Amino acid sequence: MTETPEARTRRRWITMGEIIGIAALVISGLSYWDAHQERIAPPKSPAAVPVKEKPLVLTGTLSDARDRIDLHAASPDDVIQTQTIHFPAKVRGDAVDTTGNARIEAGWFDAGLRAALKGSKMHAGRHRLAVGIETVYVAGDATRTDRAVYDIGYTLHERLLRPDAVAIEGVSLVRRAGSDLQTAVDARFATQVPKPEAKSEPETKPTSE
Repeated sequence: MTETPEARTRRRWITMGEIIGIAALVISGLSYWDAHQERIAPPKSPAAVPVKEKPLVLTGTLSDARDRIDLHAASPDDVIQTQTIHFPAKVRGDAVDTTGNARIEAGWFDAGLRAALKGSKMHAGRHRLAVGIETVYVAGDATRTDRAVYDIGYTLHERLLRPDAVAIEGVSLVRRAGSDLQTAVDARFATQVPKPEAKSEPETKPTSE
């Protein structure tokens, strides 16, 4: 039996309809699978944001006699463990170590400071002394080391028949330093002490023969 043109056209549309139906079924199945995988997959954790390390800043509390300053971390999250205090080489040749009792005492440097100032134009009044402070401290779960140059504010008080008294006034951060901490302290101290006045040589008169 010969197939008519109308029958061939009708068969062709039926075939196209079957293909479209199968494609729609496949797409529907894939959409269901994706939705199911999203439901069973563990939630994605947010990307970790790196926490910027805060630098250590020290503050001080003066004793009543102003012969000692107790040092504290400005942030309550930082806990000081040990410290090494570096003085200018002309003031004190060795460093001072503290453990669990961060402080600077005037007795550690007052005699050396007076000796270093001898012959300079430094008079009674308020001045600054550079010190290097190397601090080992705990911040959160990490143990860190900070190296920085600080200025110790002090006052020279003139006394009759006795050396000038040194009274501590406070502490302030100057800058961070690395392994060159002692060098940085010495350079800073050199700017804090006036150079002694040069002595003029007496004029010599020519002698006549």
